[in-house]
Amino acid sequence: MDFQVVVLAGGFSKSLVPLVSKDVPKALLPVANRPVLSYVLEHFEENNLKDFIVVVEGESAALLVGGWISNAYVDRLHVEVAAVPEDVGTAGALRAIDRHLTAKDILVVSGDLISDIPPGAVAAAHRRHDAAVTAMLCSTPISGPSESGSSGGKDKAKKPARHNIIGLDPTKQFLLHVAAGAEVEKDIRVQKSILRAVGQMEIRADLMDAHMYAFKRTVLQEVLNKKETFLSLRRDVLPYLVRSQLVSFLQCMIFPATC
Repeated sequence: MDFQVVVLAGGFSKSLVPLVSKDVPKALLPVANRPVLSYVLEHFEENNLKDFIVVVEGESAALLVGGWISNAYVDRLHVEVAAVPEDVGTAGALRAIDRHLTAKDILVVSGDLISDIPPGAVAAAHRRHDAAVTAMLCSTPISGPSESGSSGGKDKAKKPARHNIIGLDPTKQFLLHVAAGAEVEKDIRVQKSILRAVGQMEIRADLMDAHMYAFKRTVLQEVLNKKETFLSLRRDVLPYLVRSQLVSFLQCMIFPATC
């Protein structure tokens, strides 16, 4: 497919202490008695994708992850483990390995994604639409108590957490608006030019980023080089590309999925 696969595996995530330790980085945390990273690697292997760049934050975490991969997948996968500085964010991690990105298109996936969606389907949709970026979304999980109701009540009603505000075209194939992070709580502002171009837009608050993307490499590298303050793919890069799509004639395609 002429795609490079980049797995963003994290490092010694402070948010996961005490689960992570100096001996167990995030990528090696056990899920059903297997390191969580194994689910991503083997899912791609099952879909005949066996060449990876695994990006790990911190040299010591990278050594641990690289050692485990060498033992677990000898003669099965070709994996290059790249160490990047800690706390650079997902966009910063890709910026740090810029010289390693050479293919026409780049598949980027989180190292803790467990999904049954074939990555080849995301890649095929990306190529079919000649998109600048293709993002896989899934339904938000039902979690957490409702904001209404007293604390002394019985079982509180649960509702989906609001992770993103998503605007879709009438075919539900093209991403026209995305708000993430702090932008979710602000008023929704949509360019009139977008509405004129598509006729109508469906606003959704029940979808979330599944952390699998396909990028046109030249577009990704241009954004990362031009916007040096961008740290997050979800909060910075994806919304920027969506806002820019009509100006620069970029197509931002969405691959709906349940994961």
